[in-house]
Amino acid sequence: MFPKNEDYKLPPIHLITIDGGSSKITDRSKHLQVPVISDLRWQKVQEFLKSTSLSKNTQTVYTRELQRFLAWTDLSFRQIRSRHLANYKEYLQLEVKTPQGESLSKSTVNSALSTLKSFFNWMRLTYPDIIETSPMLGIKLEKLSEPKPQDLQQDELEAVKSALEQFDGPTKIRDLALLHILLYGLRANEVASLNIEDYDGKLILITETKDKKPRIVPLLRESRQYINNYLDARSAGGEKMQGNHPLLLSYHNSIPEYTRIHEPFNARLSYQGIYTAIKRIGKLAGLPDLHPHAFRHTFASMLLLDGLDPTHARKLTGHSTDGAFKRYVVGAEQKAAISAFYKLHGEE
Repeated sequence: MFPKNEDYKLPPIHLITIDGGSSKITDRSKHLQVPVISDLRWQKVQEFLKSTSLSKNTQTVYTRELQRFLAWTDLSFRQIRSRHLANYKEYLQLEVKTPQGESLSKSTVNSALSTLKSFFNWMRLTYPDIIETSPMLGIKLEKLSEPKPQDLQQDELEAVKSALEQFDGPTKIRDLALLHILLYGLRANEVASLNIEDYDGKLILITETKDKKPRIVPLLRESRQYINNYLDARSAGGEKMQGNHPLLLSYHNSIPEYTRIHEPFNARLSYQGIYTAIKRIGKLAGLPDLHPHAFRHTFASMLLLDGLDPTHARKLTGHSTDGAFKRYVVGAEQKAAISAFYKLHGEE
């Protein structure tokens, strides 16, 4: 999984002149915009980005990391060798800092190297006359410890539900529906992309997935009721419900009530809006570090602890590889072993 998009401090970008042309690129230490440049290397990068089926977040990471690399060297792709990339890896480890002045994490360094690996593999296949062998050969990723699932404990989950039930704000009904969708392991961007037609009253169809493979998630009766209550409230408020309307709406004060009722497709609850809503709920529950992905971790762990076959569990969570799902299996087995130990000795 890629790390969160952060605006890392980068060195000033060199101006590059090719065939009499000029290049202009923004200083990446201040901005994240895609540069407007006549550097022929960037044209290849843009072609690569357009040819890949990546999620919006991954596209952002790829763009950032390839800009970072082009800022570091003036060499053409034909000139780049493994030794240059080894030097670049050392540069990432020792010189690039986060806005807080800290060195990049191993996962962030790996993200940068993986991006370059994907790009140079594409170049090798698409432009073999420029690159015959990927210069990333021999460049190893940093070894990472196995990440631990960040699932919520049962008392924390109950605290979240209780806090939201007692919440008296104008978004309460929407937030209850949001919570009871996140409880089924959906990623925040998957939730943001849902339309009313993706919910048939019992199942949710997710088409905008990370691996581009649609999946179906079943909902329990309690959760279906919260979603139905929210949709009924919108209908009672005057919205002419249509399948292409967003399943969840934003109630930010910048969006007029008229828009929500008559143009709801312009009031979709965004990825950032979901994070903001869950952060607010977390504070109400005494969990200031709560984030949407915690519910995804919790769902995966609970499926396994309840005895669901890992193959079926992976199908519901949408993890693309066994490796990505392995940490939940290991965590569930550990918890089951501890529970069995205490049960053996007559303790809870």
